Amino acid sequence: MTAIPETGPDVADVTVVMPAMNRAHLIGRALESVAAQTVRPREVIVVDDASTDDTVAVAREHGATVIELPVNGGSGPARNRGIEAATTEWIAFLDSDDAWHPDHLEKVLAPSAGHVLVAGAGSSTGGRLLGNAWRRDVELTSIDLVAPGDMVCTSGTIVRKQALLDAGLFRSLRRAQDLDMWVRVLQQGSGLALADSTFTYHLHEQQAINDTELMRECYTRIVEHCAEQSWFSAADVDRAFTKWRWDDLRAAQAGRDVGAVARHAGWFVRRPHTWGSLSKLLRGRRLSRTRG
Repeated sequence: MTAIPETGPDVADVTVVMPAMNRAHLIGRALESVAAQTVRPREVIVVDDASTDDTVAVAREHGATVIELPVNGGSGPARNRGIEAATTEWIAFLDSDDAWHPDHLEKVLAPSAGHVLVAGAGSSTGGRLLGNAWRRDVELTSIDLVAPGDMVCTSGTIVRKQALLDAGLFRSLRRAQDLDMWVRVLQQGSGLALADSTFTYHLHEQQAINDTELMRECYTRIVEHCAEQSWFSAADVDRAFTKWRWDDLRAAQAGRDVGAVARHAGWFVRRPHTWGSLSKLLRGRRLSRTRG
């Protein structure tokens, strides 16, 4: 297996943090994509979240430092352990079932000066673009992540360690922990979402079930946190819920629920300040389908 070099002319001040639980059959691909980088990270930390298979052994075979957790606590707490153990300025996140393109670190580090977060877009094995679909690099603030959102994907993201610490690290949310983290990180400084696709998001059967109600509950908590900040207005709260309201409207149309259609359409009619966000949301979704 190819080991990760700690020093050298092509080694950057970056730690890769990768949580994993029972991913022995997948994590090798992720770590091989790290070893193949044109600019290498200084260290790779796999945080094993109480696996019962050979995840730890496979990670060590690929040259990673492994932190073994005795009790499963979820990806957020696992990432926190890796962040705290890191010794570099930058933290690069990669999920154990995804893979970086060979120039991922080179591309996200190149424009990183002055930013606390840089994120490359991703291509899913289902043919969709994830993250920035706008065919140009986009500067990010916290508001951009929730209205209309979907600009940052964890496996494409590097963040300054100090910004993560200052933001309070990952919190205990059952869904959208990463969105919650990036919103708080971008209160520490600016971010950049790259137009280039720099990683592959691999679809597979072990991924978490898309629980819409749970996701909405967690998303609401994030918006409530934002609403407590001076930079987030009541109009921004409405814009943050535009995508949910639109999806509810479409579901009501599909179900021929005339009353629900009228209710959701009325929500938009009474809030013209959301129309721009809706237009941007729909255009972004269209572009993500045409740039897989």
